[in-house]
Amino acid sequence: MATLVLFGSFVVLMILSVPIAFALGISSVLTLLVSKKISLNYFAQGMFTTIDSYALMAIPLFVFAGLIMEYGGLSRRLINFAKSLVGHQTGGLAGVSIIACTIFAALSGSGPATVAAIGGIMIPAMAAEKYDLGFSSGVVASAGTLGIIIPPSIPLIIYGIVTNTSIGDLFIAGIIPGLLIAALLWSLSFIISKRRGFIGAEKKASRAERMAALKEARWALLMPIVVLGGIYGGVFTPTEAAGVAVAYSAIIGIFIYREIKIQDFVELFKRTTLISGIILIIIATASTYGRILTIERIPVIIADFLVALPVPSWFIICLIVVLLIFIGMFMETIAGIILLAPVLLPVVIQLGINPLHFGIIMILAAEIGFLTPPVGDNLNVASAISGLTLEQVAKATLPFTISLIILLFVFTFAEPLIMFLPKLIGGAR
Repeated sequence: MATLVLFGSFVVLMILSVPIAFALGISSVLTLLVSKKISLNYFAQGMFTTIDSYALMAIPLFVFAGLIMEYGGLSRRLINFAKSLVGHQTGGLAGVSIIACTIFAALSGSGPATVAAIGGIMIPAMAAEKYDLGFSSGVVASAGTLGIIIPPSIPLIIYGIVTNTSIGDLFIAGIIPGLLIAALLWSLSFIISKRRGFIGAEKKASRAERMAALKEARWALLMPIVVLGGIYGGVFTPTEAAGVAVAYSAIIGIFIYREIKIQDFVELFKRTTLISGIILIIIATASTYGRILTIERIPVIIADFLVALPVPSWFIICLIVVLLIFIGMFMETIAGIILLAPVLLPVVIQLGINPLHFGIIMILAAEIGFLTPPVGDNLNVASAISGLTLEQVAKATLPFTISLIILLFVFTFAEPLIMFLPKLIGGAR
């Protein structure tokens, strides 16, 4: 009965378009009232203890650092540097968008933030150069998904906390998939641009112009080296790295680029509080929902059922990947990780998949969710910037979405692509 209430009430609330955080919380409370196994105090205590975590401090800090970089002109300098490298090629501005998103992803840790920072500049710029507005929005929305796979990634931090997996190793594991995805998106955008006649800049940037753009962007380009190098070098933890990112970006924005004023920090604090508050409320309610799942032994039941199916293990793995893609279409990324990781991890471990490997699979599936309605966070941001409807942007991203789905299955069955660097650098097994 309790299980029926837990799932049934959640489905009904989602159909009624209740925000995910409240749907999870209400479902948890109703289940506790029906089952009477645990007092309601457990709900409040569980929410508090979940967010009372040292590792979770990295989330508001990385959000804050990303906003400082957005306000401080780092994204504009990254775009100018990328333009000096590939702006002259066929579909050059699309390539610029992808390079800029790749670099900014290593600064922000967020998909929608990457789309907002880069898309706010590149979508109007591409439209001014006669690129199709839908294509421009689709490129940036798709490249923005790199924000959650290239380290530092907020969803990877959440997965590491939920599954007790090394966040440092997860960051290392995300490097190769992130770079391969960037290469795939660039190749696909080049093919589409060639077919549609989207040409690059008339003049190739000279060596002097490239060096000037590099000099302007050097402080922004150094940031991922400082932050990630410190993590992998054992100088500081991922949480401490978030603090370093805030300090570094603030110093650059205030004293070097001089584009942030002290009074701007009032707005930055407001936006950081709003974004972080939403994330932490989802984490708090989703974790309580997940604990109730554990008490009702749902993960064990599902694991036993799937493993006992009279089908090959690869087929079960494919079913899990399809499930992750489907859930990502309807559920916010962080909530999906908190709910599904404890349920599915016992299953995939029995099937021989390493927790590190599975973490990257989950994040790659979440990337696809950023590009698929009805949630489609990146679609919403690109839609707001371009003025197109969400459906129009979703249609434009379709070739990229299909490519990401194919690549997800490649990564699922080609474990060395994900595990090579963690084993080489982090000593993961």
